[in-house]
Amino acid sequence: MKYAGFWRRSLAYMFDILPITLVMAVLFYFYFGFDEIVQARLQDKGDIEARKSFLQMRNWVRDLSFLAWLGYCFVMESSPMQGTIGKYLLGIKVVDQHGERLSYSKSFLRSSTKLASYAALSLGFLWVAFSKQKQGWHDKAAQTFVICNKGSVNENEPAPPFPAG
Repeated sequence: MKYAGFWRRSLAYMFDILPITLVMAVLFYFYFGFDEIVQARLQDKGDIEARKSFLQMRNWVRDLSFLAWLGYCFVMESSPMQGTIGKYLLGIKVVDQHGERLSYSKSFLRSSTKLASYAALSLGFLWVAFSKQKQGWHDKAAQTFVICNKGSVNENEPAPPFPAG
């Protein structure tokens, strides 16, 4: 057992966020006028208002997709799966400081503090690459760890001890 690193966690995020973003984009395209904005943008590439509207709508899709992902993480990380479908596919899971499944309150804290990790130019997520225990800011705040499941790569490596406290 070992801590899951930055690239594995990033790939898990991609597996999770792409379908969410696709669903959100389809909803905006068919129900919130994004189709008209895209058409206006394609018809006149020099139209500043069309570009501004396109960027605003695109930002709505991005931001609402991220918020939906946070809710999805809250539910899935406190579930018996101990992680999202992306994490499951990559053989990793989220545990508390005792190596146990997250409580709802700890999962909520972890998910909500991902906003701070994201708001600071995603530095809180990038921190995983440099942290000895592969923790992002949201992991540190919630005292959680993302570890490799048994049967995944490097399962025979000794597990680093969870920090006391």
